[in-house]
Amino acid sequence: MRGVLFAGLLVCCAPPVVDVDADGCDPFVVDVVSFLPGSGAGFGADQMPEIVRGPPASEKDSQGSFDVVSLGSGGVITLELGCPIIDGEGVDFIVYENAFFVAVPTEDNGLAEAVVFSEPGEVAVSADGEEFVAFPCTPSGQRDDGVNGCAGTAPVRANARNGLAGDFEDGGGDGFDLAALDVDQARFVRITDRSAGGGGDNAGFDLDAVAVVSRF
Repeated sequence: MRGVLFAGLLVCCAPPVVDVDADGCDPFVVDVVSFLPGSGAGFGADQMPEIVRGPPASEKDSQGSFDVVSLGSGGVITLELGCPIIDGEGVDFIVYENAFFVAVPTEDNGLAEAVVFSEPGEVAVSADGEEFVAFPCTPSGQRDDGVNGCAGTAPVRANARNGLAGDFEDGGGDGFDLAALDVDQARFVRITDRSAGGGGDNAGFDLDAVAVVSRF
């Protein structure tokens, strides 16, 4: 996240409302197992684990959320989910960062098609919290297809108010399918920053939330 891009914006800090299933299964992050901050980390760290629990806190896809923790350059965070992810049809879980659209000037000072300002992260999963398998992630600086690549490449529209958390088609975020790894189920998600870094205390991948889509 780059603070200069958010200058002057007023962001609401109300806590998210967690959508817990009737059987008590929480489809979001319930705990931060470990956090190994990289260079330039710090933003949001004093509010963990609460800041990464529950649904994402996006406002719109042209504005990144402040309800995030910055991993820093090369930082790693390991999360426990309240529901086990199972390999279902299509996207099984979604990682929400604070990627957003920006307009890039052309050489003649016109405005090109909007591109995504992204800070990618590698995503790995585990059933037991010990053995992790990572999805292939090749940072390109541009948005990929939003599935089975790096996290942090797709803007987010979902939040606690609009009910789109866990809705990959309408709520945005980066979706992951366990079938791509030949994995049947997982309970832990590990994210490793693969961005170009940055200055201040908000460098690297900015984690907002993780939502389980396919669960028991």
